[in-house]
Amino acid sequence: MKLLFLIKAIGGVYIKNIDLYRVFYITAIEKNFSKAANRLFITQPSVSHSIKQLENELAIQLFTRTSKGVLLTKEGEELFGYLKQAFDLIHRGEQKMTEMKNLQSGSVTVGGSDSTCKHYLLPYIQSFQELYPDIQIKLQHGSTPQILNKLTNGLIDIGIVHLPVNQSNVAITDFLDIHSTFVVGKKFQHLSKEKLSLSAIQEYPLISFSEASSSRKFLNQLFLKQQIDVKPDMEVGSVELLIECAKIGMGIAFVTKELVSTELAEKELFEVEIDEVIEKRMIGLAVKKDTSLSLAADMFLNHLLA
Repeated sequence: MKLLFLIKAIGGVYIKNIDLYRVFYITAIEKNFSKAANRLFITQPSVSHSIKQLENELAIQLFTRTSKGVLLTKEGEELFGYLKQAFDLIHRGEQKMTEMKNLQSGSVTVGGSDSTCKHYLLPYIQSFQELYPDIQIKLQHGSTPQILNKLTNGLIDIGIVHLPVNQSNVAITDFLDIHSTFVVGKKFQHLSKEKLSLSAIQEYPLISFSEASSSRKFLNQLFLKQQIDVKPDMEVGSVELLIECAKIGMGIAFVTKELVSTELAEKELFEVEIDEVIEKRMIGLAVKKDTSLSLAADMFLNHLLA
């Protein structure tokens, strides 16, 4: 089946059949109707007819016939120059598609918080790049609301977000379980030897993430179950700063337990138990609904879920 387009050509003429240009292009390279026909897998009369049709529609002679074949006219050389650029681009596009299909090129943009990327995502990136070294992984950071906004606006392919998420245009897949806890440094180490109530926790300086963070919202909900309006004494923007504040004795920090496993093991921080059950939280992988991922992004998503 021939592919039909409306292509504006010289003098406002429209050439409807792009195959005519292909026949012209190959004939200009081969300089012979028979050789062009062999290369195009059509008959020589079909080549001659196509060239004649193109010349008629453009109202310009493109070839000069000789005993040995054909030569481009000055006008034909001009047209060939443009078509060469076009077919070179098509060829490069086809090569690019082959590379992407074979995961020899491409990129994936992933969004998440700094701590999520550092503690959960980087090992996956490392193992993925060992398998597919030519795929570029790009990272963008932000809170869960910011990541969802980037995803909606097409700035990232995959978002790593704290659940729950209620957005109809986003598809979520569970990724990791995380556990929240209270920790202190050596100054308040004695608090780790007893089980405290939330009201008792509030008697000490409390360190938390900023109010917009999912961790802070979870902390608020935990205290609200006991009808306590929690007001942290210090708000920080990164898990590293939160850990350091707790270590030097500035108060009790509310943190994801998996992120302080090293400090707990090395006795730099101590876990404070409370008389309430702190439910586990979930981190999910978010992609935009009704949008196809690139081959590279789809492969990386599957790598995360493997």
